[in-house]
This record gives sequence, structure tokens and C-alpha cells, in this order.
Amino acid sequence: MSLPERLSVSVIVPTYRDWEALENCLSGLATQNFSSGHYEVLVVNNAPHDSAPAGIPWTDNARLIDEAKPGSYAARNRGIADAPGEVLAFLDADCVAEPGWLKTALACMGTHGADLVAGHITLFYQDKKLTPAESYEKAFAFRQAKNVEQGVAVTANLIVRREVFEAVGNFDEDMMSGGDFEWTRRATAAGFKLVYCPNAVVSHPARSTLASLAQKARRVSAGSMALHGETGALQGSGRVLGNLGNDLYDLLKRHDMGWRERSWAFGVLVYLKGIKLCQRLAMRFGSRKTRELPR
Repeated sequence: MSLPERLSVSVIVPTYRDWEALENCLSGLATQNFSSGHYEVLVVNNAPHDSAPAGIPWTDNARLIDEAKPGSYAARNRGIADAPGEVLAFLDADCVAEPGWLKTALACMGTHGADLVAGHITLFYQDKKLTPAESYEKAFAFRQAKNVEQGVAVTANLIVRREVFEAVGNFDEDMMSGGDFEWTRRATAAGFKLVYCPNAVVSHPARSTLASLAQKARRVSAGSMALHGETGALQGSGRVLGNLGNDLYDLLKRHDMGWRERSWAFGVLVYLKGIKLCQRLAMRFGSRKTRELPR
């Protein structure tokens, strides 16, 4: 079974105060080898008071809408509400899709009779010599194939039939992190088929600093607590630490990484697990200001 190109597709891209990244994202979408008359691009501005600057490469099939409620999942839900497409494709604003991304994902959806397709996310770096943070990202970021085995996927590269949302509802927009895993787990638990498509590729910049990774770790830890309904200070800490051995084993098998990169990656991994445990304690015992996370 294959999907015809005439199928209506809406690409939903949430953005928050990063117009330079969005410009690159839109340039990539403009190169798709898929007729522009058969898909549209909805950019959802999650900071409505921050207007788009002149020079953004808007195409005839792209439009900008606003969502004032903070959070990327609220922005995605707004896109879903405004999108007419039978298929909804989600892409992060700092991702750049390869020319065959959309056509390949739809072909994969048709071939496998899938309801959801998780595409591959490749990283690009600032320099050939990776920083410790980039080494960690190379080893552990965006493991879509492994995610799909567990019935989940990230929304940086996710294509979904609209009927799935109609059946299981939209993203939980009260979550600041982890909402993609929560929603895709909800969809697969309801019996919808999720497949991994390695040839539907988008590229994403690797985080290059420990500070940016730590900020993400705090956000992810808070999202994980909400996802699993954890209220105790140490509740779920075993899950944070429990896969350390598996991560090390996976790292040792990485023949595309030298010992320097693997050593940096493992060191940063341990550091971030400590950050996540500290965040759990802060969420349980800290002041309100401590519990509030930056976007």
C-alpha cells in the first residue's frame, strides 16, 4: 500500500524566539521533492509579542500563527487545530529536513501500514573536534530507533495520521518536557502502529555546552516526574540510575567514536544523571522559584 502525493499534509513547526533557526528550517522545507501544492507549513509562534523579522523566507504554502500559552506542546496543539491536513508532520524549528524527508516518510507510512512514522535525526557540530557536550550528544541524543522499540518517539521528526489525534486526543500542553513520549505512548497503547523510518532524515544542531545540557536535563527530569506521576523525592531515581550500565555498554560498541569522545560522553552522562537527581530533590523540597524551569 502506498500513499498518493495528493494527500493533504500539514507540517507543524513550533518556534520560540529563534528566528535564525526557523529561517534555516523553512529553507529546508522549501526544497522538498514533494509538490508544494500538496502540503503546507504552519509555523506556530509561541512568543506572540516577538514578531517575525523581515527576511524570513516565507513560501506561498507557509503561514504564521500565534499561541500565547507557554510550551511547545501548546503550540503544537494550536497547529493541529488550524491544520487541514489528513497527515500532520511535526518538525522542530531548529531542524533542517533533507529534500526527500516528507515524501520518504509518507512512503514509509504507506508501505508499512503505519499510523505514526518516526524519522531519523542526525546531528551536526560546530567543529571536527567535538566538545564534551557534543560527544555526549553524539552518543545519546535522539535515539529514535530505540525509542520506537519502546513504543515512543520525539516530535523533532514525527509524522502522524490525523485520525490518531481524533482517537487519543492532543498533546498534554501542561507538560514542559516529555509530552512527546507521553502522547506517542498513549497512541501506541491504543493500538496505533508506530514505525521507524531511517531514510526520512532531518538534521539538528548538537548542544555544545554543558550548561545547555544541564538545562535540558532539569527540564526532562521534571517532565519525567510528571509523566510517571512521581511525587516522592527519590521516587523514580532508580530509573534515572538503573540504565547506566546499558548506556556504558552501548557506548563501548560505538565504533564511530574514538576513546576521547567516548570518555567525554560517559563523564557527561554521569554528570547529567546527578543533575537529574538534584532536580528531583528541588522539585520536591525547593522553593517555588527553584521549581520553576527556564524554557
